[in-house]
Amino acid sequence: MTWEKKRVLVTVTAYPEKSKKYGQVVCTIGLTEEGDWIRLYPVPFNVFFGPRKLRKYNWIEVECKRAEEKLSRKESYRIRNASLKIVDKSLSLGKIKGRADWNERNKLLLSHVAPSLEVFRSNSTKIGRR
Repeated sequence: MTWEKKRVLVTVTAYPEKSKKYGQVVCTIGLTEEGDWIRLYPVPFNVFFGPRKLRKYNWIEVECKRAEEKLSRKESYRIRNASLKIVDKSLSLGKIKGRADWNERNKLLLSHVAPSLEVFRSNSTKIGRR
């Protein structure tokens, strides 16, 4: 598998964990420019600190490749070390007193949210059969 560059809107960051192989890391979930959900792991914990820290609703560019893992989740990608770059912070901090622009976030995200658990389960089952 080759590395590919993806642009991702970060929507979820998990609690950090200590990995024997990668050190302190975080699992991060986001939406690609193409509208696909993606799980990025391992994301180094240190990118969440300092003046250039990663926040939810930042657009990032990252080099990644499909993860080869026991759970075989189709949305899982492994990131290349030091490839993560924050390219747009406009959805994490709004222009008015540091408030987020929820209208812009909603335009991007709401069409990718299942309206009910039943619909989600139905779609998950269909995807699994492909």
